[in-house]
Amino acid sequence: MAQPTLTLVEPPRPRMDILVQRQLDSISAGNDAYLETFLKVVRKAGYDVRIVFAPRHSFGNRPWMAMMHPRIAELVDEVVWPGGVTLGGKRVSLSPLVWWRFAKRLVTELRLRAGQGVIVKSYLGRPLPEGEAKAVADICNASPAAVTIAEYSSLGPVLDDITAPTRKGVFSHDCLSDRVIRLRSAGLPVVFYEVTPEEEAAWCAPADFIVYASANEQASFGAKLKGTDGVWLRPEPPDYDPVPEGEGPARIVFIGTTHAGNTDALQHFLDDIWPLVLKQAPDLEFHIAGSVGKTVTAEQAALPGVRVLGRVDDLRDVGGPYAIGVAPTRLATGVSIKVAEYLVLDMPTVAYPLALEGFGDALDGLVQVEATPQAFADRLVAMARGEVQAGTARANREAARKALSNDEVVAFLAARAR
Repeated sequence: MAQPTLTLVEPPRPRMDILVQRQLDSISAGNDAYLETFLKVVRKAGYDVRIVFAPRHSFGNRPWMAMMHPRIAELVDEVVWPGGVTLGGKRVSLSPLVWWRFAKRLVTELRLRAGQGVIVKSYLGRPLPEGEAKAVADICNASPAAVTIAEYSSLGPVLDDITAPTRKGVFSHDCLSDRVIRLRSAGLPVVFYEVTPEEEAAWCAPADFIVYASANEQASFGAKLKGTDGVWLRPEPPDYDPVPEGEGPARIVFIGTTHAGNTDALQHFLDDIWPLVLKQAPDLEFHIAGSVGKTVTAEQAALPGVRVLGRVDDLRDVGGPYAIGVAPTRLATGVSIKVAEYLVLDMPTVAYPLALEGFGDALDGLVQVEATPQAFADRLVAMARGEVQAGTARANREAARKALSNDEVVAFLAARAR
Protein backbone atom coordinates (compact mmCIF):
# COMPACT_ATOMS: atom_id res chain seq x y z
CA MET A 1 0.00 0.00 0.00
CA ALA A 2 1.45 3.31 -1.10
CA GLN A 3 2.38 5.70 1.62
CA PRO A 4 0.55 9.07 1.53
CA THR A 5 2.64 12.00 0.33
CA LEU A 6 2.94 14.86 2.76
CA THR A 7 2.92 18.32 1.23
CA LEU A 8 4.32 21.13 3.31
CA VAL A 9 2.38 24.36 2.88
CA GLU A 10 4.07 27.56 3.92
CA PRO A 11 1.91 29.77 6.13
CA PRO A 12 0.74 32.97 4.47
CA ARG A 13 2.95 35.99 4.97
CA PRO A 14 1.54 38.67 7.26
CA ARG A 15 0.46 41.87 5.53
CA MET A 16 1.38 45.40 6.43
CA ASP A 17 -0.90 48.24 5.34
CA ILE A 18 0.86 51.59 4.86
CA LEU A 19 -1.47 54.61 4.82
CA VAL A 20 -0.24 57.35 2.48
CA GLN A 21 -1.45 60.90 1.78
CA ARG A 22 1.13 62.03 -0.79
CA GLN A 23 2.36 61.32 -4.30
CA LEU A 24 4.80 58.41 -4.69
CA ASP A 25 5.64 58.83 -8.39
CA SER A 26 9.10 60.28 -7.76
CA ILE A 27 12.12 59.18 -5.77
CA SER A 28 14.24 62.31 -5.97
CA ALA A 29 13.53 63.67 -2.47
CA GLY A 30 14.78 62.46 0.89
CA ASN A 31 11.38 61.26 2.11
CA ASP A 32 10.99 59.09 -1.02
CA ALA A 33 14.39 57.46 -0.49
CA TYR A 34 13.57 56.93 3.18
CA LEU A 35 10.28 55.23 2.31
CA GLU A 36 12.20 52.94 -0.05
CA THR A 37 14.55 52.01 2.80
CA PHE A 38 11.57 51.34 5.07
CA LEU A 39 9.88 49.12 2.48
CA LYS A 40 13.05 47.06 2.04
CA VAL A 41 13.23 46.54 5.79
CA VAL A 42 9.53 45.59 5.91
CA ARG A 43 10.10 42.94 3.22
CA LYS A 44 13.08 41.54 5.15
CA ALA A 45 10.83 41.32 8.21
CA GLY A 46 8.58 38.92 6.26
CA TYR A 47 5.62 41.11 5.27
CA ASP A 48 3.62 41.60 2.13
CA VAL A 49 2.83 45.29 1.61
CA ARG A 50 -0.41 47.03 0.71
CA ILE A 51 -0.41 50.79 0.08
CA VAL A 52 -3.68 52.53 0.95
CA PHE A 53 -3.81 56.01 -0.55
CA ALA A 54 -6.00 58.76 0.87
CA PRO A 55 -8.58 59.41 -1.88
CA ARG A 56 -7.99 63.16 -2.33
CA HIS A 57 -4.95 64.29 -0.33
CA SER A 58 -2.68 61.83 -2.15
CA PHE A 59 -3.08 63.82 -5.35
CA GLY A 60 -1.86 67.04 -3.77
CA ASN A 61 -2.41 69.83 -6.30
CA ARG A 62 -2.14 67.59 -9.37
CA PRO A 63 -5.21 65.50 -10.36
CA TRP A 64 -3.24 62.91 -12.34
CA MET A 65 0.08 61.16 -11.83
CA ALA A 66 1.91 57.89 -12.27
CA MET A 67 0.75 55.35 -9.70
CA MET A 68 4.19 54.86 -8.11
CA HIS A 69 7.84 55.12 -9.01
CA PRO A 70 9.12 51.73 -10.30
CA ARG A 71 11.55 51.35 -7.39
CA ILE A 72 8.69 51.82 -4.91
CA ALA A 73 6.28 49.68 -6.95
CA GLU A 74 8.59 46.65 -6.96
CA LEU A 75 8.44 46.58 -3.14
CA VAL A 76 4.62 46.74 -2.99
CA ASP A 77 2.20 43.83 -3.48
CA GLU A 78 -1.13 45.66 -3.63
CA VAL A 79 -2.40 49.21 -4.04
CA VAL A 80 -5.78 50.60 -2.97
CA TRP A 81 -6.55 54.10 -4.19
CA PRO A 82 -10.24 55.04 -4.09
CA GLY A 83 -11.69 58.15 -5.67
CA GLY A 84 -10.06 57.81 -9.08
CA VAL A 85 -9.55 55.75 -12.23
CA THR A 86 -6.42 54.34 -13.85
CA LEU A 87 -5.83 55.48 -17.43
CA GLY A 88 -2.70 54.69 -19.41
CA GLY A 89 -0.73 53.79 -16.31
CA LYS A 90 -1.71 57.01 -14.52
CA ARG A 91 -4.16 57.61 -11.71
CA VAL A 92 -6.74 60.30 -12.45
CA SER A 93 -8.84 61.88 -9.70
CA LEU A 94 -12.62 61.99 -9.97
CA SER A 95 -12.91 64.51 -7.16
CA PRO A 96 -14.09 68.04 -8.10
CA LEU A 97 -12.20 69.32 -5.05
CA VAL A 98 -8.88 68.00 -6.40
CA TRP A 99 -9.50 69.62 -9.80
CA TRP A 100 -10.44 72.90 -8.08
CA ARG A 101 -7.16 72.79 -6.15
CA PHE A 102 -5.36 72.21 -9.44
CA ALA A 103 -7.00 75.30 -10.96
CA LYS A 104 -5.96 77.42 -7.97
CA ARG A 105 -2.40 76.05 -8.24
CA LEU A 106 -2.23 77.14 -11.87
CA VAL A 107 -3.14 80.68 -10.85
CA THR A 108 -0.49 80.56 -8.11
CA GLU A 109 2.11 79.38 -10.63
CA LEU A 110 1.32 82.35 -12.88
CA ARG A 111 1.79 84.68 -9.90
CA LEU A 112 5.12 83.02 -9.08
CA ARG A 113 6.36 83.48 -12.64
CA ALA A 114 5.28 87.11 -12.44
CA GLY A 115 7.60 87.51 -9.45
CA GLN A 116 4.91 88.07 -6.82
CA GLY A 117 6.72 85.98 -4.17
CA VAL A 118 3.82 83.68 -3.30
CA ILE A 119 4.51 80.88 -0.79
CA VAL A 120 3.05 77.55 -1.93
CA LYS A 121 2.10 75.39 1.05
CA SER A 122 2.09 71.61 0.79
CA TYR A 123 -0.81 69.44 1.96
CA LEU A 124 1.76 67.19 3.57
CA GLY A 125 1.46 67.21 7.34
CA ARG A 126 -2.20 68.23 7.43
CA PRO A 127 -4.58 65.69 9.01
CA LEU A 128 -7.25 64.28 6.73
CA PRO A 129 -10.77 65.72 6.88
CA GLU A 130 -13.20 63.53 8.79
CA GLY A 131 -14.87 62.01 5.71
CA GLU A 132 -11.61 61.17 3.97
CA ALA A 133 -10.16 59.70 7.16
CA LYS A 134 -13.23 57.47 7.53
CA ALA A 135 -12.88 56.27 3.91
CA VAL A 136 -9.31 55.16 4.59
CA ALA A 137 -10.25 53.50 7.89
CA ASP A 138 -13.16 51.65 6.23
CA ILE A 139 -10.75 50.07 3.72
CA CYS A 140 -8.55 48.84 6.56
CA ASN A 141 -11.49 47.56 8.63
CA ALA A 142 -12.89 45.61 5.66
CA SER A 143 -9.64 43.67 5.22
CA PRO A 144 -7.48 44.05 8.33
CA ALA A 145 -3.71 43.68 8.13
CA ALA A 146 -1.41 42.24 10.77
CA VAL A 147 0.16 45.69 11.09
CA THR A 148 -1.12 49.09 9.94
CA ILE A 149 1.33 51.98 9.57
CA ALA A 150 0.49 55.66 9.11
CA GLU A 151 3.15 57.35 7.00
CA TYR A 152 3.80 60.66 8.76
CA SER A 153 2.33 61.55 12.15
CA SER A 154 -0.44 63.58 10.48
CA LEU A 155 -2.12 60.31 9.45
CA GLY A 156 -1.98 59.00 13.02
CA PRO A 157 -5.57 60.10 13.83
CA VAL A 158 -6.85 57.66 11.15
CA LEU A 159 -5.57 54.80 13.31
CA ASP A 160 -8.17 55.72 15.93
CA ASP A 161 -10.93 54.90 13.43
CA ILE A 162 -9.54 51.44 12.65
CA THR A 163 -11.46 49.05 14.88
CA ALA A 164 -10.41 45.75 13.27
CA PRO A 165 -7.67 43.83 15.13
CA THR A 166 -4.25 45.10 13.95
CA ARG A 167 -1.04 46.41 15.45
CA LYS A 168 -0.84 50.15 14.79
CA GLY A 169 2.27 52.21 14.10
CA VAL A 170 3.49 55.55 12.75
CA PHE A 171 6.41 55.95 10.35
CA SER A 172 7.42 59.48 11.26
CA HIS A 173 9.97 60.42 8.56
CA ASP A 174 10.63 63.63 10.49
CA CYS A 175 9.06 65.02 13.62
CA LEU A 176 6.94 67.73 11.94
CA SER A 177 6.67 69.97 15.01
CA ASP A 178 10.45 69.92 15.44
CA ARG A 179 10.87 70.87 11.78
CA VAL A 180 8.53 73.85 12.31
CA ILE A 181 10.57 75.06 15.28
CA ARG A 182 13.89 74.76 13.42
CA LEU A 183 12.65 76.53 10.30
CA ARG A 184 11.15 79.36 12.35
CA SER A 185 14.33 79.77 14.38
CA ALA A 186 16.32 80.04 11.14
CA GLY A 187 13.94 82.68 9.78
CA LEU A 188 12.78 80.38 6.96
CA PRO A 189 9.16 79.95 5.79
CA VAL A 190 7.19 76.87 6.80
CA VAL A 191 5.67 75.48 3.60
CA PHE A 192 3.57 72.76 5.21
CA TYR A 193 0.86 72.47 7.86
CA GLU A 194 2.19 73.84 11.17
CA VAL A 195 1.73 71.72 14.28
CA THR A 196 2.85 72.02 17.91
CA PRO A 197 4.66 69.20 19.74
CA GLU A 198 1.56 68.63 21.89
CA GLU A 199 -0.71 68.32 18.85
CA GLU A 200 1.68 65.96 17.11
CA ALA A 201 1.92 63.76 20.21
CA ALA A 202 -1.89 63.57 20.27
CA TRP A 203 -1.89 62.51 16.59
CA CYS A 204 0.42 59.59 17.47
CA ALA A 205 -1.50 58.53 20.59
CA PRO A 206 -3.46 55.72 18.82
CA ALA A 207 -0.20 54.03 17.75
CA ASP A 208 1.35 51.05 19.52
CA PHE A 209 4.79 51.95 18.20
CA ILE A 210 6.71 54.62 16.25
CA VAL A 211 9.40 54.15 13.60
CA TYR A 212 11.63 57.22 13.92
CA ALA A 213 13.76 58.93 11.28
CA SER A 214 16.56 59.82 13.68
CA ALA A 215 18.06 58.84 17.01
CA ASN A 216 17.58 62.28 18.55
CA GLU A 217 13.87 62.37 17.60
CA GLN A 218 13.39 58.95 19.17
CA ALA A 219 14.85 60.33 22.39
CA SER A 220 13.07 63.71 22.43
CA PHE A 221 9.68 62.95 20.88
CA GLY A 222 9.54 59.46 22.39
CA ALA A 223 9.62 61.06 25.83
CA LYS A 224 6.22 62.64 25.03
CA LEU A 225 4.73 59.21 24.22
CA LYS A 226 5.24 57.24 27.39
CA GLY A 227 4.35 53.57 26.96
CA THR A 228 4.72 53.66 23.16
CA ASP A 229 7.45 51.45 21.70
CA GLY A 230 9.89 52.95 19.24
CA VAL A 231 12.76 52.09 16.93
CA TRP A 232 15.13 54.15 14.78
CA LEU A 233 15.27 53.33 11.08
CA ARG A 234 18.84 54.01 9.98
CA PRO A 235 19.50 55.55 6.58
CA GLU A 236 20.87 53.03 4.09
CA PRO A 237 23.04 54.71 1.46
CA PRO A 238 23.57 52.73 -1.75
CA ASP A 239 25.94 49.78 -1.53
CA TYR A 240 28.71 51.31 -3.61
CA ASP A 241 31.68 49.21 -4.62
CA PRO A 242 34.93 50.46 -3.09
CA VAL A 243 36.25 53.53 -4.86
CA PRO A 244 39.68 53.02 -6.50
CA GLU A 245 42.35 54.72 -4.43
CA GLY A 246 43.70 56.82 -7.28
CA GLU A 247 46.07 59.65 -6.53
CA GLY A 248 45.88 63.19 -5.18
CA PRO A 249 45.65 66.10 -5.10
CA ALA A 250 42.93 66.27 -2.50
CA ARG A 251 39.65 68.03 -3.29
CA ILE A 252 36.65 69.16 -1.24
CA VAL A 253 33.20 67.74 -2.15
CA PHE A 254 29.61 68.67 -1.29
CA ILE A 255 26.84 66.27 -2.37
CA GLY A 256 23.16 67.17 -2.02
CA THR A 257 19.68 67.59 -3.41
CA THR A 258 17.82 70.89 -3.32
CA HIS A 259 16.16 71.48 0.05
CA ALA A 260 16.39 74.16 2.71
CA GLY A 261 19.03 72.48 4.86
CA ASN A 262 21.36 71.66 1.96
CA THR A 263 20.93 75.08 0.37
CA ASP A 264 21.75 76.88 3.61
CA ALA A 265 24.79 74.65 4.26
CA LEU A 266 26.18 75.15 0.75
CA GLN A 267 25.66 78.91 0.79
CA HIS A 268 27.32 79.12 4.20
CA PHE A 269 30.29 77.09 2.99
CA LEU A 270 30.77 79.19 -0.15
CA ASP A 271 30.38 82.53 1.65
CA ASP A 272 32.00 81.90 5.02
CA ILE A 273 34.31 78.85 4.87
CA TRP A 274 35.69 78.54 1.35
CA PRO A 275 37.37 81.98 1.41
CA LEU A 276 39.17 80.92 4.62
CA VAL A 277 40.32 77.72 2.90
CA LEU A 278 41.61 79.61 -0.15
CA LYS A 279 43.73 81.92 2.02
CA GLN A 280 45.73 78.89 3.14
CA ALA A 281 45.42 76.60 0.11
CA PRO A 282 44.61 78.60 -3.05
CA ASP A 283 45.05 75.58 -5.34
CA LEU A 284 42.36 73.43 -3.68
CA GLU A 285 39.20 72.64 -5.66
CA PHE A 286 35.61 72.48 -4.36
CA HIS A 287 33.29 70.15 -6.29
CA ILE A 288 29.49 70.45 -5.90
CA ALA A 289 27.48 67.39 -6.98
CA GLY A 290 23.69 67.07 -7.19
CA SER A 291 20.72 69.31 -7.83
CA VAL A 292 21.74 71.67 -5.00
CA GLY A 293 24.27 73.09 -7.47
CA LYS A 294 21.37 75.00 -9.06
CA THR A 295 21.34 77.30 -6.02
CA VAL A 296 24.91 78.51 -6.61
CA THR A 297 25.01 82.10 -7.85
CA ALA A 298 27.13 83.22 -10.81
CA GLU A 299 29.44 85.08 -8.43
CA GLN A 300 29.91 81.99 -6.25
CA ALA A 301 30.50 79.74 -9.27
CA ALA A 302 33.27 82.13 -10.36
CA LEU A 303 35.17 81.75 -7.07
CA PRO A 304 38.62 80.11 -7.43
CA GLY A 305 38.46 76.33 -7.41
CA VAL A 306 34.65 76.02 -7.46
CA ARG A 307 33.32 73.34 -9.85
CA VAL A 308 29.52 72.92 -10.15
CA LEU A 309 29.04 69.39 -11.48
CA GLY A 310 25.24 69.07 -11.39
CA ARG A 311 23.78 65.57 -11.35
CA VAL A 312 26.45 62.85 -11.24
CA ASP A 313 25.32 59.41 -12.43
CA ASP A 314 27.96 57.51 -10.45
CA LEU A 315 28.99 59.24 -7.23
CA ARG A 316 32.09 57.08 -7.04
CA ASP A 317 33.46 59.44 -9.68
CA VAL A 318 33.58 62.22 -7.05
CA GLY A 319 34.37 59.99 -4.06
CA GLY A 320 37.43 58.18 -2.77
CA PRO A 321 40.02 58.87 -0.05
CA TYR A 322 41.31 62.01 -1.78
CA ALA A 323 37.82 63.58 -1.79
CA ILE A 324 36.97 65.21 1.54
CA GLY A 325 33.21 65.38 2.16
CA VAL A 326 31.79 68.41 3.95
CA ALA A 327 28.58 68.83 5.94
CA PRO A 328 28.51 72.39 7.40
CA THR A 329 24.91 71.86 8.47
CA ARG A 330 23.14 74.66 10.34
CA LEU A 331 19.54 73.57 9.73
CA ALA A 332 18.71 69.88 10.15
CA THR A 333 15.81 67.53 10.73
CA GLY A 334 16.01 63.75 10.62
CA VAL A 335 19.47 62.52 9.64
CA SER A 336 22.02 64.06 7.31
CA ILE A 337 22.13 61.27 4.74
CA LYS A 338 25.06 62.95 2.97
CA VAL A 339 27.33 62.13 5.94
CA ALA A 340 26.56 58.42 5.63
CA GLU A 341 27.01 58.62 1.86
CA TYR A 342 30.42 60.27 2.19
CA LEU A 343 31.59 57.48 4.49
CA VAL A 344 30.47 54.62 2.23
CA LEU A 345 32.14 56.41 -0.70
CA ASP A 346 35.45 56.05 1.17
CA MET A 347 35.59 59.80 1.82
CA PRO A 348 37.08 61.38 4.94
CA THR A 349 34.46 63.78 6.27
CA VAL A 350 34.27 67.06 8.18
CA ALA A 351 30.96 68.21 9.68
CA TYR A 352 29.35 70.65 12.06
CA PRO A 353 27.95 68.97 15.23
CA LEU A 354 24.37 69.45 14.00
CA ALA A 355 25.03 67.22 10.98
CA LEU A 356 25.61 64.27 13.34
CA GLU A 357 22.74 64.99 15.74
CA GLY A 358 20.33 62.59 14.04
CA PHE A 359 22.80 59.69 14.28
CA GLY A 360 23.11 59.80 18.05
CA ASP A 361 26.49 58.23 18.84
CA ALA A 362 26.42 55.77 15.90
CA LEU A 363 29.13 57.57 13.90
CA ASP A 364 31.30 58.74 16.78
CA GLY A 365 34.97 58.66 15.79
CA LEU A 366 34.27 58.29 12.06
CA VAL A 367 33.79 61.99 11.24
CA GLN A 368 35.94 65.04 12.04
CA VAL A 369 33.71 67.51 13.91
CA GLU A 370 34.36 71.28 13.97
CA ALA A 371 32.05 73.98 15.32
CA THR A 372 33.22 77.24 13.68
CA PRO A 373 34.00 78.35 10.10
CA GLN A 374 37.68 78.99 10.92
CA ALA A 375 38.15 75.62 12.64
CA PHE A 376 36.31 73.92 9.75
CA ALA A 377 38.59 75.56 7.19
CA ASP A 378 41.73 74.78 9.19
CA ARG A 379 40.73 71.11 9.44
CA LEU A 380 40.12 70.87 5.69
CA VAL A 381 43.49 72.37 4.84
CA ALA A 382 45.28 70.09 7.30
CA MET A 383 43.56 67.02 5.88
CA ALA A 384 44.24 68.06 2.28
CA ARG A 385 47.93 68.63 3.00
CA GLY A 386 48.17 65.35 4.87
CA GLU A 387 46.62 63.37 1.96
CA VAL A 388 44.30 61.18 4.06
CA GLN A 389 45.26 57.52 4.31
CA ALA A 390 43.18 55.24 2.07
CA GLY A 391 43.22 52.53 4.73
CA THR A 392 41.52 54.86 7.23
CA ALA A 393 38.78 55.69 4.75
CA ARG A 394 38.19 51.97 4.06
CA ALA A 395 37.98 51.23 7.80
CA ASN A 396 35.49 54.08 8.31
CA ARG A 397 33.41 52.72 5.44
CA GLU A 398 33.05 49.31 7.07
CA ALA A 399 32.42 50.81 10.52
CA ALA A 400 29.67 53.04 9.10
CA ARG A 401 28.00 50.09 7.37
CA LYS A 402 27.95 48.19 10.65
CA ALA A 403 26.69 51.17 12.67
CA LEU A 404 23.85 51.83 10.19
CA SER A 405 22.61 48.23 9.95
CA ASN A 406 18.83 47.92 10.25
CA ASP A 407 18.83 44.36 11.60
CA GLU A 408 17.31 45.69 14.85
CA VAL A 409 14.41 47.24 12.90
CA VAL A 410 13.81 44.01 10.96
CA ALA A 411 13.53 42.08 14.24
CA PHE A 412 11.34 44.79 15.80
CA LEU A 413 8.84 44.72 12.91
CA ALA A 414 8.82 40.94 12.69
CA ALA A 415 7.92 40.78 16.37
CA ARG A 416 4.95 43.12 15.82
CA ALA A 417 3.36 40.52 13.51
CA ARG A 418 3.66 37.86 16.21
